[in-house]
Amino acid sequence: MIEINTAVQHCLGQKEAIARIHQMVATLTQRFPSQVHQVNLHMKDHRFDVSFAAYGYLVSWRAEVFDDQVSLLGFIPESAKQFRGKMEQTVVSRLEETLTPDPIPNLKAS
Repeated sequence: MIEINTAVQHCLGQKEAIARIHQMVATLTQRFPSQVHQVNLHMKDHRFDVSFAAYGYLVSWRAEVFDDQVSLLGFIPESAKQFRGKMEQTVVSRLEETLTPDPIPNLKAS
């Protein structure tokens, strides 16, 4: 297995980040039905263990959620070595999107 270590910064606080990540994982197969299959999620406190099949490869990620960052440790099979960068980029991109604060609506003066 190939290990991937990375982190994503955020400003949501731990509780909100955990809720958003849980929602993201819970909807992976609905959002990406042709790419993601067999999603398994195990949560304990601020830790997530997620595994899924993506493009025919079984991958797993462990996420530790802190007040201002999410530390990620991913495992992909040796046979997916050529896709390592793409897999890391995709996971980080989806996580950054999930952890982006909601925009503040424009308040128009009356």
